[in-house]
Amino acid sequence: MVKSNMAFPLFAKLGLFLLAASALSGCVTDELGFNDRPQPYGGSDMHPLAAVKGPVTMEVSSAQGTLQPPQISAVNGFVRQAMQAGVTPITIVRPTGAGSSARVASEVASLMVQQGVPRAYVRFATYPGGANAPVRLSYVASYAKSRGCGQWPQDATDTNENLLTANHGCAVQANIAAEIANPETLVVPATVTPIPAEPRVGAITTAFRPSTTTGSTSSTSSSSAGGP
Repeated sequence: MVKSNMAFPLFAKLGLFLLAASALSGCVTDELGFNDRPQPYGGSDMHPLAAVKGPVTMEVSSAQGTLQPPQISAVNGFVRQAMQAGVTPITIVRPTGAGSSARVASEVASLMVQQGVPRAYVRFATYPGGANAPVRLSYVASYAKSRGCGQWPQDATDTNENLLTANHGCAVQANIAAEIANPETLVVPATVTPIPAEPRVGAITTAFRPSTTTGSTSSTSSSSAGGP
């Protein structure tokens, strides 16, 4: 009887120990739980590029009453950019005040035609403004765009979890977007032309063709060394 009375507290202590151990293991499991959500790997994941369509605009001052040489160069560059993006109607918007702005708008239209833009693709429109207000040019084109930089949430510099900051790679992606010539390749890859086989075969044949230059040079050197 005495032996059973002593055994009871022992089993009770063992049960309490197991209960406490299971509770602690539950806490440890919660703290060491794995986060299997995908995390951004680099700037391209943080700030992906997308091809969007929107207006491309330019303002031409009419304060001088006529186009100046720097303005002519700028307009020609704008037209070349529009034609590279695919000729779409280019709209010339002048102020309702006419005057010098109307003359500048007419000169801009002549430059566009000289650059190869069909007359049917040159459109005119007006907006409320004085005679010396600028002339606005615009066309619709596809362009590459990334998410805007400068996002600084509260945890932007919190790297305790070894994660990327909110602006990581943003400037690089913005530069890449500005350099993409054809944004449509972000949606559909450009067609790859087949590599000509003849130049490749010729280059490989030349590379593996046995060369006799080294042998003749060695024999010449040996005979020279053995002479008087």
